Amino acid sequence: MSTTEDRAERTVYEIGYLVLPSIPEESLPDVVSKITNTFEKAGGEKLDGEDPFLYELSYEISKQVGARKYVVHEAYLGWIKFELEASAIEAVKAELDKTEELLRFLLIKVPTEAGFTFAAARAALEEKMNPTPVEEVSAAAETAPEAPKEAVVE
Repeated sequence: MSTTEDRAERTVYEIGYLVLPSIPEESLPDVVSKITNTFEKAGGEKLDGEDPFLYELSYEISKQVGARKYVVHEAYLGWIKFELEASAIEAVKAELDKTEELLRFLLIKVPTEAGFTFAAARAALEEKMNPTPVEEVSAAAETAPEAPKEAVVE
């Protein structure tokens, strides 16, 4: 079977995940490596992703890990896009379910080319929440070239 045929039988997935905030920030790369290794062991290949960042949750979430129960209002949010044979995804999901550092995760099929990133979404939201002040807009209007006062039609 050729490489092109192999690619045709593979599906693109994305995992969006929340890491418990009790995990030290310097240990986050280890958690991301653990997630990545899970699908790479199953024959997957990482395509894209974004490092986790601390995110305030809309509601509290709890998770039982051993004898300890975590109730959190914030978590580290990240995502990874990868390609994998569809027949291997159940094994990957089962392994991710055992990952104690993950508060929650969502595993979905996605198109190969998707332009969404959390960084771009955060920037757009920040711009929406903090629009350009009126003084800057009016100053920009003052320096704009003046429109012609009358048009000549021949």
